[in-house]
Amino acid sequence: MATGLYLGKQVDPKTGALGDRLELDPADLLTHGLIVGMTGSGKTGLAVVLVEELLRQKVPSIVIDPKGDLANLLLLFEKL
Repeated sequence: MATGLYLGKQVDPKTGALGDRLELDPADLLTHGLIVGMTGSGKTGLAVVLVEELLRQKVPSIVIDPKGDLANLLLLFEKL
């Protein structure tokens, strides 16, 4: 089993074909992480997947979400 944070699969922009797994090394988040992008670009979706993966691997996290979309994740991880 992979040890990276599974974010999804790579997509070929021309054909839409799915490629290899896209994983982020948890060590890359030792200090800070920031997700930025235009409206509708998938920031919240990426954040949800990333936080779920961090929680599954027991990586301590402080998440600042001014909009409040990520608070619903706590319902899925009751023991936290």
